Amino acid sequence: MTNQDLSDMVIKIIKDNGVSKTFIANKLGMSRQQLDNMLKKKHFSINDANSILNVIGYAIDKVEIKKIS
Repeated sequence: MTNQDLSDMVIKIIKDNGVSKTFIANKLGMSRQQLDNMLKKKHFSINDANSILNVIGYAIDKVEIKKIS
């Protein structure tokens, strides 16, 4: 999963739950534009995703790393 995939997944969860980005931004103490910039940043991380998702009662539960042959 790429950083962009992770960001897209967070955006989808936000939309699917009918929550506005403005609401989430306010809860995180930032502007809507800052939230959008966070979602677009090149190094969007699992911590970034969880800080956003926690506002609406979600969290990333498990990330697996598997060795490929």
